Amino acid sequence: MTDSLTMAAIDTLSQMVNSYASEIAGASLPPVSWMWDCRARLEGTDAEFCGTVHPDLSAAESNTQLLAWARALNLDDDTDEREASAGRRVFTGRLGDSRIRLTAFIESVYPATETQPLIALI
Repeated sequence: MTDSLTMAAIDTLSQMVNSYASEIAGASLPPVSWMWDCRARLEGTDAEFCGTVHPDLSAAESNTQLLAWARALNLDDDTDEREASAGRRVFTGRLGDSRIRLTAFIESVYPATETQPLIALI
């Protein structure tokens, strides 16, 4: 039950944020999965919506989608060393009165084309 309720909540929230962002930007934006991070209020900072570009996209596609959002909503590059070393890029900003944080994997830590020859045993 938890998984289906969680996924339903993420889907509903994502549709709402994506629709609102496209309306504010005045253009259609690539779909992003969104979650609400309410822990920030417990830590004394602004709560924020956390978005993730689909992780199954190639690095180039992820970066393109991330930059489309960043340009359309005037987001700031907020990537720190830890995120960069993990191959992630982060943009932050405001959507209406809410803080948003959008992350995408833009580099693979391991090369996708790296393969080892198989030894043929005859």
